[in-house]
Amino acid sequence: MIDFDDRRDRFRAIVQGNQSASWRANLWLAGALGVVCFGIAIALATQGLWMVIPFAGLEVVFVTACLYLTLRRLSRKEVITVDPQAIRLEWGYTSADTSVALPRRWSRLEYACKDSPFDCGHLTVAAHGKRYALGRCLNREEKKTLYTELSSALAR
Repeated sequence: MIDFDDRRDRFRAIVQGNQSASWRANLWLAGALGVVCFGIAIALATQGLWMVIPFAGLEVVFVTACLYLTLRRLSRKEVITVDPQAIRLEWGYTSADTSVALPRRWSRLEYACKDSPFDCGHLTVAAHGKRYALGRCLNREEKKTLYTELSSALAR
């Protein structure tokens, strides 16, 4: 997901992964899975297979943890700001954990994509021998759009 803020003297893009469901919806999914797993585990426990119950609990905990980690990873934001003098890159969840300022004059924007349908390309900005990846959570079309918008912002 890309959100553009294009003003006359400043360009800002906010990049974030596409969250298909909220945390509440994921909890409902984990709860439904828990009901099914514990229902089967209790039915098997009545047949004498009581050791199934702890594994059913571990399965639900594991799936819930995976859903949490996936949603947390998708909530990481990337803010790209192009000012008249600098390109500022910021990464973080609620505020900027990491921030880099690059001189606009010496920065190069690069996009490389293979013809493979499984490759979504690599979008980077480089200055003074350092490269920073942009839009890691984006697909091929979204990266092309971001590249086009950033190229036009840098050309101004």
